[in-house]
Amino acid sequence: MSDLLIRTEAPPPPQFVDDWRPRSAQAPPDDGDDAPFMPLILALESELAQCFGVAVSVHPGRNLSPGAPDVALELGALYATVRLGGDPARAVATLTGVTTARHARLLGDQLLPLIHRLWPAGRRRPTMIVDVLATVAPDVSVVGSIRLAAPPDPVPAQPATPLGAAAFDLPLRLPIRIAHEDVPLSRLLPLRPGLVIGFNACAEMPVLLGDHQVGLASLAPLPDGRQQASLILVDLKPLGDRA
Repeated sequence: MSDLLIRTEAPPPPQFVDDWRPRSAQAPPDDGDDAPFMPLILALESELAQCFGVAVSVHPGRNLSPGAPDVALELGALYATVRLGGDPARAVATLTGVTTARHARLLGDQLLPLIHRLWPAGRRRPTMIVDVLATVAPDVSVVGSIRLAAPPDPVPAQPATPLGAAAFDLPLRLPIRIAHEDVPLSRLLPLRPGLVIGFNACAEMPVLLGDHQVGLASLAPLPDGRQQASLILVDLKPLGDRA
């Protein structure tokens, strides 16, 4: 009988390596902005999942080149495919077409209200880049970045300045009803160029301002053939059943 003893031990735990990468030399300096962007990121995941009809994950991304579009053309192609009734697993392959670029802008416009509503109030950065991964099929994903712009600061409303006596110098166009007459349809049946339709002239014509009559005017001919209306009565009242 041998005196050899065998002891069973649990295997050592795996050594996890932290995948750390230094900041790119082209990236802007860190502004130290630690505003809570997570509510906005989670809301973007839900909104994009509804737009694409597939599972979507959103993560903070890296800097984009200055000439890159705000919404990646890959995401614009996927959005165009879904909106046009196509299969998301077979998104538009051409990323340089007008349709792809237009749908990328439409997707960005649809996200604007959400961005403006959930952008942290204490933010200092003007933009934020997020990476979007849409799983359109098993082992098939569409990846693209979106540049989120901070909403503009609200501009305080300027108080209204009273015009005072200057309001009397503002130009005002008033419609004047020259004639009004109800005629049977039979008189209008032989319509043709040059047809003269007679009507009874009105001596006192109403002067209209919006939904109200402000007075009465009379019409007088001018030497050059034009007509001039002279206000003969100021009488403010609503027209018909309008208040």
